[in-house]
Amino acid sequence: MEFRKIQFTGRSSYIISLPKKWIKENELKQGDVVPLLINPDGSITVLPKKPKEVSERKKLKISKEYSPDMAVRLVISAYIQGYDILEIEILDELPHYKIKIRKTIQILPGMEIIADEPGRIVAKSLLADEEVNIDEILERISSIILSMFEDLELMKQVKDKAIRRDIQDLENELDRFYFLALRAVNKLLSQPSIVGTQIVKRSFDLLGILFIVRNIERVGDHIVRISQDFDEDIEIAYLKKAFSDIMLQVKVKDLKKIDSLMYELKQRINAIDYKKSIAMDSYRRILEYLENIGETTINMSLS
Repeated sequence: MEFRKIQFTGRSSYIISLPKKWIKENELKQGDVVPLLINPDGSITVLPKKPKEVSERKKLKISKEYSPDMAVRLVISAYIQGYDILEIEILDELPHYKIKIRKTIQILPGMEIIADEPGRIVAKSLLADEEVNIDEILERISSIILSMFEDLELMKQVKDKAIRRDIQDLENELDRFYFLALRAVNKLLSQPSIVGTQIVKRSFDLLGILFIVRNIERVGDHIVRISQDFDEDIEIAYLKKAFSDIMLQVKVKDLKKIDSLMYELKQRINAIDYKKSIAMDSYRRILEYLENIGETTINMSLS
């Protein structure tokens, strides 16, 4: 680490010199303009040149060399990376690929198909990325999980296939916001000057958010498994409360409270007979995912 003295020049300007080696390595010269980013923690980042922006258009060429699932993954990946226009060219006669790609685009928040031609689909994001708020996304996916738990509670009283369908619909909605969260985090990582919400104060926090939303998404998957192989012994009320408590700590970061929650989760995990049924195995896994969220929150609180 180098230290430089702040100097005063003129009537109102402070200056600090830049290392000569850094100037030469980045091929800069007197008179060049370099961007300055004021970070949420008060530090300043000096960039040697204007940051490269992700091209707003991504062209994907899909052929029978790819499986239909791979074609879908490529579309989702391009969305998550932040591309605003997806131009998908289907090189072979693959109508079933096109159906899956079209359905995939329809579940990506903000994406709309603007051209649908033989062998070609073009989709455009109508989403204002700068208005997407990480805090609001976390609140939304948390509310979806709580609704899924409420449906499970209802299944204890009423055995109705409509409830199971509702849980599946909620899980599909959860996936939509999961993809949106990944896209938003990727955008923020590529634009560090705009990092800073109630939860996200540093770029490190964004990595934690990625891990948290991934674990929440997995919780949703296992709620679906429980609904398909329901077990009366699962303490759904406890799951609902434990989830609410641990998600509150993502914001509050009370280490004593997190410690207490983590201890209780560990005790519950060790007491579960997860071999009894598929549902009981999912019960245990949900508690483990909540543990993961707690550990990540601790890391974020100390970063």
